This record gives sequence, C-alpha cells and structure tokens, in this order.
Amino acid sequence: MNKAEVEETLKQDLGVQKDIVALKPLQELPRDIPEYEGVAAPGLCVQIGEVLKEKRIFYTTRQNHQCYEGLIATGVCQLSRQDFHDAVESIIDAMPIHKDIDTAMAFYEKCIDTIQVPEVKSRCLVVGPLSKVSDPDLVLIFCTPKQADILVRIEAYLGELFQGWGGSGGCIFNIRRAFQTRRPSFSTSDLSWRMFIGLDESELTVTYPYERIAEIAPYIKPTSEYVNNFASMFMS
Repeated sequence: MNKAEVEETLKQDLGVQKDIVALKPLQELPRDIPEYEGVAAPGLCVQIGEVLKEKRIFYTTRQNHQCYEGLIATGVCQLSRQDFHDAVESIIDAMPIHKDIDTAMAFYEKCIDTIQVPEVKSRCLVVGPLSKVSDPDLVLIFCTPKQADILVRIEAYLGELFQGWGGSGGCIFNIRRAFQTRRPSFSTSDLSWRMFIGLDESELTVTYPYERIAEIAPYIKPTSEYVNNFASMFMS
C-alpha cells in the first residue's frame, strides 16, 4: 500500500477520527518546509496538538522547545543527567511529577536502562499530517482501545507481541521506544501529552514505525470486519 492507502485504511476501515501525525528527523534543515515559530511550552506535545488543529507541517529544533524529550527521543538533541536534575529541581515544587528529586533521578535512570536514548544524528524534526510528510519515520495514531486492540490482533496474527508502556513523560513511551526498536507500542501517555494533544478520555496513543504500519495495513480491513462482526457470530 502507498501512503495515501495506509491513511485511508486507518481512517475508513479502522475508524480513527483524528488525523494521523507523522514524524521525521532530518540531518539537514529542509528548504521546502517552514520552521516552527516561537517556543512550544512544554514541547512536542503542544506542536502535535497544533498539527491536529491546523493541519500544517513544520520542522522544529531545540530552540523551539522548553521540554526536549521529543527531540531526544528522535536523535535530534541530548540532555545531560545534570541538566535533567536541574530542570526537575526547578519545577518539582510547582508540578508534583515525582515525590522528590532522588525519585526523579531514579526514574530517569530506569527509563534510560529500559528504553535506550538514541544517538544524536539529526538537526531537526519534521512534524505534520501523514499526508504532508514525505518518507515518514514514525506515525502517531490516536485511537480508542478497541481500535488499538485490532492492531494488537493483527500483530498477534503475524506472530508478533505488541508492548505497551506507562510512566511520566509522553515522548519517552510514545516515541523513543518505537524509534529505537522499530516496533510499535501503545501508551495511555501522561498528563501533558493527553492535554496538549487534546486526547479524549476514550483515546490512547499507538505509535508505529512507518515501514511496519505499511506492512500490516492490508490486514486492517479484514481484521476490523471480523472484530466488528464477532458478537453476531454467537448471537445468530
């Protein structure tokens, strides 16, 4: 399937309501894509929300972010342990994201041990609707648990496990894991991710490397039909 067909089956057959958002790190700044203007606070979650509302495409760099996790997750920049410590220490009283700074640092180390931080290889990250991003790297699918279960069912049908993640830091669990392993993942995300992207209470995030969603896309329609007709098989 080509990109337009992948998007069509996600929307028409799977039933995803929100636009599919694509991410693509680039080693050089693009000439044909506008730069993001200003500073997104906290960061990529705000920019994704703007893509959903305005359907526009842009590239973004470290100077456009207050929180760098989305760029760290895609190999665009790094943040030292000391920088992380200082950042958390400055907000932990106002934003109770961890019990104390020692807990925050232990959580930071656990995330690094569990989901490796990618090497910095890119200068910027392109963010936009899937239809506008050429050769996308990752796709973000904002869907219901039922729709996520259909994707899980397809992976199981093809003999693959589908792992989900939870914790503080939406970009770590929604982006870094899929970017590093080239495997799909799902997450309920965190407060900032859900609020700034504008997720409904019934929605979660599924992230796919583009090459994998293109591979499993032909299975979406028949699997959706099977799931949607499953109850009737036992009630007739």
